[in-house]
Order: sequence, then structure tokens, then C-alpha cells
Amino acid sequence: MLARMGMCSAGELGRPFNISQPTASKHLLVLERAGLVRRQIQGREHRFQLEAAALQEAQDWIGRHSAFWEGTLSRLEQVVEADEEEAGEQIDTRDRGRHS
Repeated sequence: MLARMGMCSAGELGRPFNISQPTASKHLLVLERAGLVRRQIQGREHRFQLEAAALQEAQDWIGRHSAFWEGTLSRLEQVVEADEEEAGEQIDTRDRGRHS
């Protein structure tokens, strides 16, 4: 929503999710502390805006690490599949021994 509308209040941001303004404010505070949104105070109203540079930095970090995790998860999948095949072979061997 922030990407489309630019600046929004906490109430405006919480409305589509059916959450109260105080609840939305708590979530926005976390994003603000992480540097992902910027707060601008206009009188009593607090308006929030995306911090594109911080989001780009996060996207860059994810891009750098995704290849590592994809490779790691692929290797883990291979190990699990090999273990499952080995366990299945052991069960088959035991079952054949009982029926002899």
C-alpha cells in the first residue's frame, strides 16, 4: 500500500487488514526501527513512507544469499532422499529375511 500511495497514516495502513490504528502503529514502529519506513509528523498525524534504499539493500542481501541457500537446500534434499532410500532398503531386507 505504501508503495502505491506514497505516504499513509497508521490507520490507513491498518484498515485493509482490519487492525486498529494502535496495532498498526506498533508494527510500523518495528519497520521504522529497521529503517524500512520513515515517519513524518504533520500536527497530530504520523504519516509513513517506504525507505526505498533500505528495501533495495535488503533485496541485494537476499539476492547474494539465495544462491547459497538454494544450493544448501538442494544438497539437504539429496541427503534426506538417500537416507529414505537406504532406510527403505533396510526394511525390505529385514522383511525378506522373515519370510524365508
